[in-house]
Amino acid sequence: MDFYTAFFSLAGLYVAIVFTVVFYLVFNEWTRYQARLKGLKGPRGFPVIGNLYQVHNIPAAEKYRQWVKEYGDVYQIQLGNTPIVIINSAAAAKDLLLAQTSALNSRPVFHVFHKIISKSVLSIGTSPWDDSCKRRRKAAATALNRAKTADYLPIVKLETTEFIRDLWRVGKSGQLAVDPTPITHRLSLNLSLTLNYGFRAESAKALETSPLLLEIMHIETEIGKLRSTGSNYSNYIPALRAWDYLKESFGSGKGNAYAKEIGRRRLEYNKVLLDNLKEKIENGNDKPCIQGNVLKDPEASNLTEEELLSISLSMMAGAETTTPTIGWGILLLSQRPDLQEKIYQAIRDSGITEHDPFSSAEVPYLKAFTKEVHRYYTPLRLALPKATSGDAVWEGHLIPKNTMVFLNSWSCNRDPAVFENAFDFIPERWLEKETTGISHYSFGYGGRMCVASHVANKAVYMAFLHLVLTYEILPEEESLADIDPIQGIEDVKHTRAAPKNSKVYFVPRNEKHLAEYLEE
Repeated sequence: MDFYTAFFSLAGLYVAIVFTVVFYLVFNEWTRYQARLKGLKGPRGFPVIGNLYQVHNIPAAEKYRQWVKEYGDVYQIQLGNTPIVIINSAAAAKDLLLAQTSALNSRPVFHVFHKIISKSVLSIGTSPWDDSCKRRRKAAATALNRAKTADYLPIVKLETTEFIRDLWRVGKSGQLAVDPTPITHRLSLNLSLTLNYGFRAESAKALETSPLLLEIMHIETEIGKLRSTGSNYSNYIPALRAWDYLKESFGSGKGNAYAKEIGRRRLEYNKVLLDNLKEKIENGNDKPCIQGNVLKDPEASNLTEEELLSISLSMMAGAETTTPTIGWGILLLSQRPDLQEKIYQAIRDSGITEHDPFSSAEVPYLKAFTKEVHRYYTPLRLALPKATSGDAVWEGHLIPKNTMVFLNSWSCNRDPAVFENAFDFIPERWLEKETTGISHYSFGYGGRMCVASHVANKAVYMAFLHLVLTYEILPEEESLADIDPIQGIEDVKHTRAAPKNSKVYFVPRNEKHLAEYLEE
């Protein structure tokens, strides 16, 4: 081949590549333009990526809240090619997710999570709405209703007691400042495992040595990252999917192979746990748990193995939000001695003592504090996304079938029409008559809100009850954390908003009483 032939061959290839890229860009922009919802306002984005650049590496929920001033309570954004409706106020959530719940009861299908990670089995929370999802949700709701929650109290009692014991042991009875995150994670993980399967980590040391527990913690953390609605760009940009497949074919980078492996390993350990529970039920030595109640429920007898695993996947995901909720609360209390004292006095006034921390008496102020932690910090700031299964309408604008919808729980929890001084931490707001019947949005809203909210609320309430009754929580000045719910986030790209790691002192209020209680 002479020089001129080679030159024109390369020039032809270059022209072909440029033409292909230009054609793709033009075609893609036409597709993006056609996909936008007619009449609904929203910020314009860049070609190909849409508004992704505007929420890259920042707390997306806060950016969506700020856009309310310009575009209203409900508007559309475009992440890559995908138009998404954002709901940012309590009134809009009520109008769309409650009044029109039949049209907004489904879930969207994401390329990474649904088609690669969870291709064979989806959790209840992430499943599109169909007959199978209805059966699974009904079975889970039956096992998690208020009446059944009472059956799980011994589990909550055990885990919160062990939580207090671990803080005492690791903190050398208040002499050593500790990062409570690993201990809180063990509490959350054990609650999920014990409530769902009747299986638990017997000690904090087991989290460092047990292959099964190490696998669960690693995979659940990775699932949280891969499920993120804001960081997996191939969900929204089709060209990136082709790139991922190329990387997988050539064995370069993580690509799709990594996501597939994470999904396979998650199913594997859940199946091991489920099989162990079935064996215990057959032998008659099982402990009360959610999955056990489902297996024994005659109405749930028609559930398949995949549907049973689906329920388990939903329950296991709960640890990802319980840990940061308690974590934020601990950091706040360490820097707000006035709050600690007020809660402690409320507990004592209720008649609860160190010798009887599981008294049936309720502490209204502590319940208010627990609700305010959920509201103020909102660990899951964008609720699990919804998809319209039919046409919905907002102020005369059509939201057609198969449209993705985000409930901005963070923004709704700061709605000034519902929460006065919404940017201040005020537990007293939940004790006022004006807030009767009002709730926070941290467990979602409408037909697909978290089915385990009763149990989760009780667990967090009991954790704070034990903490404040047992310890005075003091900050370590050298590692003082920012307790601001935006500035203090550890990883803004993660699905859940967790606080940055910080050390605190857990000083026993009465060493003798604590030792006697733990001995009992």
